[in-house]
Amino acid sequence: MSEVKSENPERRGRPKHSAVDRFQTMAWFNSIARVLEIESPYSLECVIQRENIVERDGKIITSRAWDKYKVGARVPQDGHMKSGKPGAVIAAEHHVPESGDVFRHPIWKVMRARTMGFDEATRLISALKPFVAGYYMDLSIAMANNRTDSLSRNIGLPIWIDQGDYYTALDHLAANLIFLRLDIIRHLEGQRRDCAENVAKTLGPVAQSPWIWPFHEEMYDWLEANVWGNLFDELYTPRQGNNASGWRRTKPDWLTAYSNEIRQS
Repeated sequence: MSEVKSENPERRGRPKHSAVDRFQTMAWFNSIARVLEIESPYSLECVIQRENIVERDGKIITSRAWDKYKVGARVPQDGHMKSGKPGAVIAAEHHVPESGDVFRHPIWKVMRARTMGFDEATRLISALKPFVAGYYMDLSIAMANNRTDSLSRNIGLPIWIDQGDYYTALDHLAANLIFLRLDIIRHLEGQRRDCAENVAKTLGPVAQSPWIWPFHEEMYDWLEANVWGNLFDELYTPRQGNNASGWRRTKPDWLTAYSNEIRQS
């Protein structure tokens, strides 16, 4: 198959995509492939953006964009192109509605941030599913001007995640990463300890999610280097003895918990 120019073409001098761009794109691609039960980038492009594929002189000519989406080498366009046609994210959303939620999930903005204030934290947590957002702050209209205060009182509340509830796990992970981005939390050991416990509860379900499991170790290593640092070595006590360090200290705990849930179901 030959390659033709399509939406958002690669250009000389274009900045390289970040690690977060790659994680976001691969999670989005996996969310589509899982629901449609199609792993081939070419086959997915045939289903979702058939207009990008043409036959010329007996040869199939494809944009190759979906090959790049699969490995996170190219970020899909969210919106419409100059021609008026939907970009890849909106086009995929017509077939797999949840894929748009995965691509636009607040966790990617949180991962790109360096530090965060309470106003930004409140806005991002408000963008989570109401079930999770309402756990951290009062979403009532009456409290619209006091959500920051509501949020500050609920940092570190113990969380729970039902088996297989991958989206809630991703929401709770995003919320606790937001807390770790707050400058004030860096100096409050008790709340950092609570965040360590809550993050550990999310890592198993997120790692087992169909969106992130193929690259979860790489993503968690990145989070360790760029967000939570030595949080687990300092503040997380494994329930089972192990010699692992960093986020891997938590792994036997959430693997055991998941296995117990499977046996009881």
